[in-house]
Amino acid sequence: MALRTQDQSYTDDKGRRRWRANDELAGELERLGDYLIICGYEESHARRYHKLAYQIARYPDSVLQLHRERRLSEIQGVGATVAGIIGEIIETGTSSKMEQWATKFPKSVLELRDIPGLGPKTIRTLYRKLHIRSLADLEKALDEEKLQDIKGIGKKTVDTMRRYLSDRL
Repeated sequence: MALRTQDQSYTDDKGRRRWRANDELAGELERLGDYLIICGYEESHARRYHKLAYQIARYPDSVLQLHRERRLSEIQGVGATVAGIIGEIIETGTSSKMEQWATKFPKSVLELRDIPGLGPKTIRTLYRKLHIRSLADLEKALDEEKLQDIKGIGKKTVDTMRRYLSDRL
């Protein structure tokens, strides 16, 4: 299995049983959804991965076990195509959908997701207008003061970006 997490359960703050692998898989589905939005994929379709991630993180049973037993379709909203994508993520850590879009957009744009207040649409704008594809590109654009004309990015967002980058050093 390519997921880093073992098939272990834990009890959350509300006393509910959760699965670490479900959490990790949910994170990968959110990442895929964000990446698709950044790439310009139909947003209403890409948001389905976020909804699915929410369901999987809270699913009472191990999704790894469901995958092993070929029962992923028991999860609401999971058909054959999505089950295939989930299976690829579980087994390889990526999916053919992500790799298909990686031929058009660099996956390094996902580094920008961790900056507070920076969503997929803003990241897409940064990539399209300034060719920012990584944290290093963002740092250079900030140093050269290239972000001042980008709609939706004001002083507060620029300060947040600078703080995030300086905290990483």
